[in-house]
Amino acid sequence: MDIITKKSKIYNKNFEELNTLLKINIIGDGSEIFDYSLPTPNNYQRYSEEFYTLEYALKGVFWTKESNNFLNDILLRFNISMNVRNIETKTIGNKKDLHELKSFSSSTNLESLRKKIFIPASNKYEDNIFWALKLFVEYYIQQDSFLPYSTLENYAFNHYVDLAKDNSTLRAKCRSIWRYYEAREWQPQIIYTKKNKEEVMATRLEHVENLAKKKVQENEHKIKSAIEYLQNKNEKITAVSIAKFTKLHKNTTRKYSYLWKK
Repeated sequence: MDIITKKSKIYNKNFEELNTLLKINIIGDGSEIFDYSLPTPNNYQRYSEEFYTLEYALKGVFWTKESNNFLNDILLRFNISMNVRNIETKTIGNKKDLHELKSFSSSTNLESLRKKIFIPASNKYEDNIFWALKLFVEYYIQQDSFLPYSTLENYAFNHYVDLAKDNSTLRAKCRSIWRYYEAREWQPQIIYTKKNKEEVMATRLEHVENLAKKKVQENEHKIKSAIEYLQNKNEKITAVSIAKFTKLHKNTTRKYSYLWKK
């Protein structure tokens, strides 16, 4: 499922001839194109002094999971970086001057969400509107520590009113998210914090130690079961006989001789 895009109509054409039209409606004076080092749009249309539309013809379609995730990552960057009213995509045929989607990822002035925020996989969290709103709150409270409810609701209705089931459902999502963070005193909950080298190494060492402890526990359990089996069969308990039963190497079972040589 898309995070912020509508499902495009599938045209009865050869797959190779299909491309994507990206339409971004922005509240601003137009300087955003230069401020964020955006590629030159295929079409630019201004409706007022404070509202305009950019259109980009993107090469190809984004129907695979990987490509769709890449598209949504770029679109979320637009939403976080500037005052976007809404974003639309649709499938189109051949067109001149097609843009590669990766050209937007090289726009270094666009905020890179994946460097700052963990974005849950859509196959695990089906309510993508909910998570898109949650990401907005996460980013907002990083900057200002507090988010007025009216700001969240206005953002939701400016971006997702056409995608939500109905207005009451969209408001319910806003209330749920706002109360969640209010109860936690506006502390970010899913922000990734970059660790320094010492912290990374310490975390890795702790992880290795935990894996080693878990492996010891698993081996002890296997060997104890083997000892009990051999005792019931009145067979000799040795590292070799235990290895044969547990499928562990005999050198490994020798390390646990304290379990039967008590």
